Amino acid sequence: MTEGRVTVARLAEAKGLPVEALHRFGLRDADEGVRFAYTAPDGTAGRTRLRTGMRGAGGSAWAAGDDRAVVAYSTARALADARAAGYQIVVEGESDCWTAWHHRLPAVGIPGSAHWDALAPEHLPVSEVFVQVEADNAQTYPDGVAGYVAAVVGRIRDLGFTGPVRELDLGEGVSDLSELYGGDPAGFTGAVAEALDRSRRGGEEAP
Repeated sequence: MTEGRVTVARLAEAKGLPVEALHRFGLRDADEGVRFAYTAPDGTAGRTRLRTGMRGAGGSAWAAGDDRAVVAYSTARALADARAAGYQIVVEGESDCWTAWHHRLPAVGIPGSAHWDALAPEHLPVSEVFVQVEADNAQTYPDGVAGYVAAVVGRIRDLGFTGPVRELDLGEGVSDLSELYGGDPAGFTGAVAEALDRSRRGGEEAP
């Protein structure tokens, strides 16, 4: 794909998702790239995100001049799906949320690895939480992915969540939900179910 301004259509193509799905999640084309709001569980618009790169690392940042609250990335429908499923998957960033939400899988996005404290009790209307463990990447995780996961787990416990909190490893060579989907779109939901079951069978909860 040639370089150029990021658009909703280009993001959709890169992620293998319908343009209509990204529009439904609030993504809109802008002069600088693609804009969308991180929305609080009560529907209040949080800070606006600007996507200027096809990959989130280095290509996703808060829109200049927006001083609204930094909140985790979710939607009313995504929270309803979490309630129905009984579990929540905590991911870093927005792309994995798009992939999960399109397939009606629950997910909530941490808005950058330093903002794990944006997670709120309302994001966890479930009995079980999985924290996605990505490949270590110094740009996304300056302090290491293990430190990020520990911080997220600590936040979840500080919020008073008492159910199981498990690390979600999607398999060797697969970093995140978007990558899992891109490798086998037809088998995506089955592969996620298998990964969740592997995590449960592991027995140990995240430290």
